[in-house]
Amino acid sequence: MRAPDKNEEDDVMAKAATPATKKAAPRPKAPAKPAATKAAPAAKAKAAAKDHPIRDQLAVTRDTIKAEASKKAASIKEDATSFANQASAKAREAATKGKDKAAETVGSLAKMLEDSADTVDSKFGKQYGDYARSAATTVAGLASSLDQKDLDELAGATRDFVKKSPAVAVGAAAVIGFVLARMLKGGSSND
Repeated sequence: MRAPDKNEEDDVMAKAATPATKKAAPRPKAPAKPAATKAAPAAKAKAAAKDHPIRDQLAVTRDTIKAEASKKAASIKEDATSFANQASAKAREAATKGKDKAAETVGSLAKMLEDSADTVDSKFGKQYGDYARSAATTVAGLASSLDQKDLDELAGATRDFVKKSPAVAVGAAAVIGFVLARMLKGGSSND
């Protein structure tokens, strides 16, 4: 073994003389700057956006698709509304034509009842002829009412009549159904 050198001995003694419990003092940290910490995430986001051009393209494409879908939905809604209005107008037109045709048919029925009243008088008696005339007058009033009123008024009047006297409404519907069936059956057998 070699003998320690004088310089080495001095270093060892200097170390022994220094207390071992002394620790290095911690360095003070710099105070945090609030503006700097808030700006850092935004700067990182901008840097990340620059690093990801595909994300930007996806965002632009997504926005374009949303805008186009919104335009298409508005167009479809507009078309559907237009179609519904056209269908409603055509249905109303058909109902008006049907009402006019029904008024004409009921008027013809009233005329037929009035014309047959004299025959009923001669075959069954004056009392039954008067019933036929009364029925003809009532049916003629119905024909006139059908002709003069619009669809909304007729619907309201029908609802009110059915509420006030449902039994009469059912009976009238049965009689009208029977008469119409006989008229249709009679018309088809002549062909």
